[in-house]
Amino acid sequence: MCGIDIEKHTEFGKVRDIWNDHYYEKAGLCEFVRSVVMNEDMLDEKNKNGHGIMLQDLSNIRVLVSKTDFPFTELPQRKKCSIDFTQANSNFILGYIWLCPWKIEKKDHMPYYFIQYIDTRIAGLNIAEYMIDAFEGGGTDGLLFPYEVEFGARIYWKRYFHRVYQVTNKKQLKQMIKEYGLHDYSVKWENLFDVLE
Repeated sequence: MCGIDIEKHTEFGKVRDIWNDHYYEKAGLCEFVRSVVMNEDMLDEKNKNGHGIMLQDLSNIRVLVSKTDFPFTELPQRKKCSIDFTQANSNFILGYIWLCPWKIEKKDHMPYYFIQYIDTRIAGLNIAEYMIDAFEGGGTDGLLFPYEVEFGARIYWKRYFHRVYQVTNKKQLKQMIKEYGLHDYSVKWENLFDVLE
């Protein structure tokens, strides 16, 4: 793992807030829109949200943006990175969370928000975990759950649920779903069940 202090060198917020903050160059956000949101490359295996499907909610997408002093030069060469550094000089989007268009208000509980898609653009920095923690601790007063655990993300969510909710097997996951009332919202966690004992 790289020793970069993510909290010190980034800011987490909605696209619209980053866009309206004069501190940030717009070119980094434009690179994200071109490379991710409007990606038309059908052969790009990471292109799950291209083709403009996120445009409908672009201003509300939560992003982790690099500050001007982000130490990109300290990243090991072997770290996977999908950022096009030729498109901007600073303020790149390092990761994003696209939420489902609803939240669940429950009596006696914090609201629940559901992740439609989450992705990071630099591997090995725990960016996804950092964004989830920033969302839950950033004044939303709510919990964040995946709506669907996709096949390629099942190991990540297995580790996440173990770390955060101490879920290590199917029985505990079923209990958690019951306790949080998530069965009422038809979460699609079959791939997570498949990797638990």
